[in-house]
Amino acid sequence: SHIAALFVHLGDERGREFLRRLKANRLRLSASNGESADQVTADPSLLSLVDSDDAINRARRGEAIEMVIPDQQPGGLGCFLVPNAVVLIKGAPHPTAARRLADFLLAPESERQLAAADCAQIPLHPGVPAPPELPALEKVRVMEVSYAEVARKMVEIQQELEAWVGY
Repeated sequence: SHIAALFVHLGDERGREFLRRLKANRLRLSASNGESADQVTADPSLLSLVDSDDAINRARRGEAIEMVIPDQQPGGLGCFLVPNAVVLIKGAPHPTAARRLADFLLAPESERQLAAADCAQIPLHPGVPAPPELPALEKVRVMEVSYAEVARKMVEIQQELEAWVGY
């Protein structure tokens, strides 16, 4: 989704140029965000693009890792945030239970627990503190992008990315 967001935000040609430059710098690929974060803690000369929880969990364990929120300078792209969603599906067999789950997940106390948990979720309710390793959401320059366009772009560039990776 991160690469698709760059393609949407930058345009296809600049997105492809970004990939070419990554490859020219002898990019290492891994099977997961966790594996990428582990590689960085093992070799401090590396960097990796991972979700914040992967870096936060390693820092909480005392591993040598520093998290940088990218593109925060004025005029920068901003950081791509991947929102979580809870939805009620029309016609689902247990609408009352679904509503209770949604209400529970959206409650400030649940957000507080999710922010403190290993998943280190960023809360949306005012007054609910973010994980201490992260700045408050209102202080983060966020990449402006249509998530619907990102979803379409993910499908559109899938084969291109597989070829780029070498699958």
